[in-house]
Amino acid sequence: MLKRTLILLVLLLAQVGCGAEWGEGLYPYAMGTLTDKTRLEVEHEKREILQIEDLRVGDGSIAAWNRRVTADIEVRYLDGSVVYKGPVFTYIGFHAALYGRFGFSKNFLSSGQNGLELGLNGMSVGGRRRFTINRKLACAGIRDDAGTEAGCPLVNAGQPDREVRVRKQDLIVEAVLTESCVPITFRAIRWSGGSYVINREIWCRNSDIPKNDPTLPIWHVY
Repeated sequence: MLKRTLILLVLLLAQVGCGAEWGEGLYPYAMGTLTDKTRLEVEHEKREILQIEDLRVGDGSIAAWNRRVTADIEVRYLDGSVVYKGPVFTYIGFHAALYGRFGFSKNFLSSGQNGLELGLNGMSVGGRRRFTINRKLACAGIRDDAGTEAGCPLVNAGQPDREVRVRKQDLIVEAVLTESCVPITFRAIRWSGGSYVINREIWCRNSDIPKNDPTLPIWHVY
């Protein structure tokens, strides 16, 4: 039995390569590029489809593109009924491959909630904001002409027994930003095929760049 185990271990080690790397922007936390075209598109959505009001401006890091963002939120429909109240986190602007890796993770914001991500963008840690999301940006994967009962996951996507769902309707969100940072990835032990056995976020670096510019309009995308 021991001999068989040793043989299997040798075969396993023969299939992997040594080495490790760490840093920003490594897969699956690959950063997306905020091109001029993309900026114009998302700023148009933020200006025309969201109604945003800053109740308190924070003095911490900005919820900017390519950041991990955490907030305490309350989401409700226009009739006042509360859909969800509690913490939520997301990765704004990152490569789409990131979504799905955290389906098991508590309070992960569904990738279809573009309006909520846009509403958080530009907040500073410690700030409080209220914004209304037009149904066009709620449940982005569902057609605009879908019925009033059409819905999608809001948080905990990928875990049906724990997820919170929301209908494709106008949403009112109140949010307090609690974190905005840059993920640092650690990767080690690479298979002969090129992928890594260990591939995880090991910490999140605070950054004061970009800084909040009070001369810019509230719909500016950082």
